Amino acid sequence: GCRSSAAANATANVDAMSLEITDATEAASSAKPFSFSVEDTARVGKKVLWHTGKAAWTFGTSFLILVVPLIIQLHREEQTMAMEAEQMSVLSAPTAAAAPA
Repeated sequence: GCRSSAAANATANVDAMSLEITDATEAASSAKPFSFSVEDTARVGKKVLWHTGKAAWTFGTSFLILVVPLIIQLHREEQTMAMEAEQMSVLSAPTAAAAPA
């Protein structure tokens, strides 16, 4: 019946899978040890430098476009306030010519 053929197929699949499974010690001995070559290190170093440069460029241009104009405007505002304060002190101070003798 259908059940016996399904069971036979399942057994065949298990047998096929068991042929592909290797012993853990055998797999470990045939595996390449984990190490980096000079080429791998150079490739990773180039990638790190490339991405660092891109990040620095993005940060630098964003700073120039967004922050530097703000700093300039704040400096101008500070100068304007200092000049207004100086003018107010000159206008409100009594002068020697205006004072009666």
